[in-house]
Amino acid sequence: MKFLRALDLIESAFSALFFLAGIAISLYSVFMRYVLGASQSWATEIYTMLLVWAIFIGFSTALKENKHIAIDILYDRSGPTFRKISQTITLLVGLFFSIFIFWTGLDMVLVAYDQQIKTIDLGFPIWINYLIMPLAGLLLFIRFCEKAYRYFVKKEDDTGGDDILWKQ
Repeated sequence: MKFLRALDLIESAFSALFFLAGIAISLYSVFMRYVLGASQSWATEIYTMLLVWAIFIGFSTALKENKHIAIDILYDRSGPTFRKISQTITLLVGLFFSIFIFWTGLDMVLVAYDQQIKTIDLGFPIWINYLIMPLAGLLLFIRFCEKAYRYFVKKEDDTGGDDILWKQ
């Protein structure tokens, strides 16, 4: 699907960009503080935001690539009925969790926007920082829907952790 391939590219690009920019600003801040003796308090706000955004976008990528922590000992030793039930429960919990993250994140954004809360050093609107929550929830929802589609509609099996659900 073209949409999912484009989403893969966008997620990877933004996650890498935010991560590298955050690390660069962090290194700049350390250099300024410990080498030149000039603390840059604004840098903490920016690199924290960039790294949080990179990590939250990375959740979706990790789900797509089956890189989340999993305990497979029982799953690997079970039969196909247990695996199907386990996969169904996992997908349902994941879908509800992503919806929860989306709605609570959206509530955080709206409250911060209504209250006009700003960051301490830069005076940056905090609701922009909080946008990552509903965005991450939406990205996770898309990935869980993709995983459910591949499992139930395409009848691809996820045995042995071979990432079959994500091969195209």
